[in-house]
Amino acid sequence: MGLFRKKQKPVDVPKEPSANLIQFHKLDHAFDEKLIELADVLKKNIPIVINFEQLEIDDINKSIAFLSGVCYAIDGEVIPVQEKILLFGNQQAFEDGTVKTFLKELN
Repeated sequence: MGLFRKKQKPVDVPKEPSANLIQFHKLDHAFDEKLIELADVLKKNIPIVINFEQLEIDDINKSIAFLSGVCYAIDGEVIPVQEKILLFGNQQAFEDGTVKTFLKELN
């Protein structure tokens, strides 16, 4: 009878360093459709660096507010890289330290 089976130990799958997964995006005037796509990427635990330089200040604020809400919902962070360039990611993206090392190398 196969009612009781020996539990299998979970297999540790090596994770790729988070810094290797970072996506880079530049928002322009057609940013509204792109925000939902970026939110989906964040939900997949992939950090994103977004350049807001081509947007007006009101559009930048709207985009940052939306993506900050997504980060809050996934227990994430928003880190400024430059004045109008920000990094968005969840806590798992920062656990291995590669994203923070990447940011230090940029400066």
